[in-house]
Amino acid sequence: MSSSLMSHNPNITLFIVCMDKEVEHELTLNPIPSSKVYSHEMLQEFRPELKKIKKKRTKAEYFFTCSAQVCDFIIQKNKEIDILNYIDADLYFFNSVESIYSELGKASIGIIEHKFHWLSKQKIRYGRFNVGWITFRNDNQGRKCISGWAKDCMDWCYQKLERGLYADQKYLDYWPSKYRNVKILENPGLNLAIWNVKNYKLKKINNQIYVNESPLIFYHFAGLKQLDGLKFTTQLSSYYTYLGDVLLNNIYLPYLNHIFKKQTTFNIGNNKEMNRSDFSLFVKNYLLKVRTYLFNDLIQL
Repeated sequence: MSSSLMSHNPNITLFIVCMDKEVEHELTLNPIPSSKVYSHEMLQEFRPELKKIKKKRTKAEYFFTCSAQVCDFIIQKNKEIDILNYIDADLYFFNSVESIYSELGKASIGIIEHKFHWLSKQKIRYGRFNVGWITFRNDNQGRKCISGWAKDCMDWCYQKLERGLYADQKYLDYWPSKYRNVKILENPGLNLAIWNVKNYKLKKINNQIYVNESPLIFYHFAGLKQLDGLKFTTQLSSYYTYLGDVLLNNIYLPYLNHIFKKQTTFNIGNNKEMNRSDFSLFVKNYLLKVRTYLFNDLIQL
């Protein structure tokens, strides 16, 4: 993520809050250019309640809780910031992000819809908008949104649907009516992912990847999982999507090859199933095998 971001946007600063000592140690030994690194302890000193919350929530839920706290922490520690973007670590950039700011205009908050394909429209219950990229301007409405989101996630942030909420994500559903100056970013080249790629025609022209007629800005590699060695699943089949030529050769393979050039060992941890009965998990895994057979979504490097 960082190297692709920097290659297209050399003037940005990347703020990183390490969530464990291992990451902090690695980034201290091998710092990312143009980055500022903070420890997990510094985040907890900023928001002491996190120590108690960490004991009450799963690891995933704690990380979800911290998304908003990180934004609040960074913008308060760096008053000179004009625009702060929260970005997930599994993004990969294919172009400059300048077009995002052009579309944002003078808006204080920029959010991106999942844009689920109609076959997966039921997934919208987990949130109309995706947390993978959020833009906050350092003005009254931007800061109000960050602090409000941070408080909301401290109060409730669980990996389940409840009272119109889900993790840190479904809070975004209410932002367009809750805050002034919110911009819903429409560019299809933003946050292309397994849940929406089926909506578009991908093509490559003169080393440029297009999503319909728009250049691809960044792809969100949510769901990518290492099965063993050099074998991966994209989990595109869970959204009834094929791993087509452009998607395979110009998006997934460059990303995976880039990762293997950077490190000799690579392991994407398995997602822990939560709050599921043995029977429901059996059914889910069976359906997944059927979809994987019908929609080939495996990559062997």
